[in-house]
Amino acid sequence: MIWILLTIAHLIGLVSYTLLLRKSSLGKLNKLVTSALMMTAIFVPTLIFLILNRVNFHHSPIEWLFLILPGFTLTGYFIFNTYALSYLDASIYSIIFNLRLLGTTILGFIFLNELPQPLQMLGGLIIFTSILLLNLHKNKQWKSKPVLLGFFTMIWFCFHVVLEKYNLRSINLETYCFIVFFIGTILSWAFVLLKRIKIKNEIKNIKDKNIYWLLITRVISGLTYTYALKFGSLAVVNYISGMSVALIVLFGIYILGEKEKIKQKLFAVAVACVGLTFILISKL
Repeated sequence: MIWILLTIAHLIGLVSYTLLLRKSSLGKLNKLVTSALMMTAIFVPTLIFLILNRVNFHHSPIEWLFLILPGFTLTGYFIFNTYALSYLDASIYSIIFNLRLLGTTILGFIFLNELPQPLQMLGGLIIFTSILLLNLHKNKQWKSKPVLLGFFTMIWFCFHVVLEKYNLRSINLETYCFIVFFIGTILSWAFVLLKRIKIKNEIKNIKDKNIYWLLITRVISGLTYTYALKFGSLAVVNYISGMSVALIVLFGIYILGEKEKIKQKLFAVAVACVGLTFILISKL
């Protein structure tokens, strides 16, 4: 029963964090600093794993390589995700990002030999159809940098998920989270330093209450999802997580005022939800 509560907490955190990230991305705080703060926020709670002696540092060179790689891909995802939401409506971005379910299915088959079920592929293709309902082909909007960045972020995240699945086959969850989040935090701040961003100038922007709520909801979203997967059904957790797209679109319209293409967004969400349901059925 606890995993259901964790999944609901993840859903609330995911929707809130996406909307807050969209709002903060339009603010004055530097995008790299924003992503570094989020990365740090999800790393700090994993220090508990270290204190409880749940982190194992004895790994082969190959295992270390595959722990460093997701640290790099997670860092990239945080950065690309922040920039994508500064250019795209949260609603449009969430619809595009929902295509990750099809992407991870294909990559899982290619790299992990995970044979997808026919209904799973059908669901993924239906979700792909939902993207077409946004009419991005008109005026060649799909070629615009914001839309391409949204698709690139989604594909990048798919590769990260495949690396994560590979690691969790042989490494315990606490070890994986601590090491990957630690590497991600180091890399995130390294990018900030390489860009010579003046942290002192950013401190006044960090005092914005929305930033604090962004960090809190990001932690809730990430950690509750991880433990929901550990204790509960993968199919149901991913289904509920994917359904966040409907809430993000609705709240994006009525809270953030993203009122362009409302009909297309709502139709796209409805179709995406049908695709998600097929994927759920295929895994039950």
